[in-house]
Amino acid sequence: MRLRLARSLRTGFLLILLAGAVVPLGIVGWWLAHTTRTSGEELLRARLRETLNEIVRTVGANWVDRRSGLLGLAECEAVRSALAERRAISRAEGAAASGLVQAWAVASPSVERAAFYDLDGTLRGGLESEDHAPGGGAGATPSVLPVRMPVYGRGTAGRIGTMEVRVLTSSLVPSDLVIPGLGGSVLALFDASGTIPLLPLAVDPALLAHDRFTWAGETWLAVRDTLYEPPLQLSLAAPLGALGRPFAQAARRGAVALLLVASAAILLGTLATRRITRPLEHLADGADAVARGDLAAAVPEVGPDEIRRVAGAFNTMTDNLRRTLRELARRESLAAVGEFAASLAHEVRNPLTAIRLDLERARGHAAEPGRAVELMDAALREINRLDASVTDALRLARSGRLTLAPLDLREPLAAAFRVAEPRFAERGADLRRLALPDAPVRMAGDAGLLEQLFLNLLLNAAQALGPGAQAGVELTAGGGRLCVAVWDRGRGIPPEVMERVFEPFYSTSADGTGLGLPIARRIAEAHGGELAIESTPGKGTIVRVTLPAAARESTPGA
Repeated sequence: MRLRLARSLRTGFLLILLAGAVVPLGIVGWWLAHTTRTSGEELLRARLRETLNEIVRTVGANWVDRRSGLLGLAECEAVRSALAERRAISRAEGAAASGLVQAWAVASPSVERAAFYDLDGTLRGGLESEDHAPGGGAGATPSVLPVRMPVYGRGTAGRIGTMEVRVLTSSLVPSDLVIPGLGGSVLALFDASGTIPLLPLAVDPALLAHDRFTWAGETWLAVRDTLYEPPLQLSLAAPLGALGRPFAQAARRGAVALLLVASAAILLGTLATRRITRPLEHLADGADAVARGDLAAAVPEVGPDEIRRVAGAFNTMTDNLRRTLRELARRESLAAVGEFAASLAHEVRNPLTAIRLDLERARGHAAEPGRAVELMDAALREINRLDASVTDALRLARSGRLTLAPLDLREPLAAAFRVAEPRFAERGADLRRLALPDAPVRMAGDAGLLEQLFLNLLLNAAQALGPGAQAGVELTAGGGRLCVAVWDRGRGIPPEVMERVFEPFYSTSADGTGLGLPIARRIAEAHGGELAIESTPGKGTIVRVTLPAAARESTPGA
């Protein structure tokens, strides 16, 4: 039971800890790691976008310069007249031809070839750069961008043809272009369709259509832009490795730190749950003990404040339960005594009276003292003791049903004092003279039972005294209450005996009935009063009987 309770409580607390702390920490850790990684990617993507914008501005500026040369070529008189007249273009003779040569000289550094078509689409001539022509000794075939430009006549003649040129990409994107901070980056140029690469590439061109891709075991990021003049698509890609590595390391360190924090939280949570569940285990053990009937079980008041309060309440509850059960047992015992007393009075007292009378007559007819007389005296003493036991039991049974009458409390108190004096003399003890007030002490009660109450208390005091010890009685009044205190300087009552002094038939004396104090208490309660005992072992005992005074009572002196 205890092990199952401990496990269930600890499991519950740990689940609460996991749900309330570790899981959120894990979510935060995942978010931080994800944010760190994405931060590295966003930084690289921002740099790629910034660099590509610079490249686009450079290409646009270069195109403006190249376009002016191409417009001069398209607007030269030799080209216009030939296209308008639908004849072949020649630069061999005439002033117009010299203008064509000059225009071509301006445009040719950035153009590999130029072709002219009339409105019917018939090729009327072309120009080709000897420096950039295939096989011209300039090295590998250059990368070119095909561009179509309309050719217009003078004035309002409208379009008279088309010029197709193959623009060298090197004239738009310098070969010495430096891309700072992006080691291993790749720049790609595509025609207007976006399918034909215009520059040699180290990666698969199809991958550059994706924002993120994997190449050669590395993760790459790519950005794209489109130009309409010239018709060109640009892509810039770079591996994430070098730039994202610090972010990845930071993410790993953060994950390790969060893992350590979570582990510490679980460890501290386990220790905390043990600290909490251990007092709860004590509570469970105490509850099991009470369930088995062991009301003496006490729970240690340790642990957090709330559990200490629960343990204190549990101990108070068991104390109250023990007192309640003792009181119930006492009442059951008193009820049993009442039934016993009624039966005893019927079955024993009458035969005892007859036997006593017969023995007294036999004692009176004895001629001389002898063994028979001694035996009869002993039998009479035993019969008197039995008769006293029966009388005590009857008084205990009857004390709950009193007929109260006005009386002077001094009278039953003085009567009990006179009867008890010989017992103190027998033990060599000193019973202090009874000092009673001059004025009557009025109350409502049963004089005979009150005498019995005080007599029982005085006899108990006599039993506790040795030779030379003192005892006394004091009567005080105040606040509508009367208090009779019977005190002695005897051996006192040990704590373990004090707990049972009011139990019927419990006595520490070999010849005691164990009914004196229960009868005294029952009589006091029947009169609306109470009886309390204070005792210090080795120093003495004080028994205080508090009774209600009459409605109009003059305060007695001590």
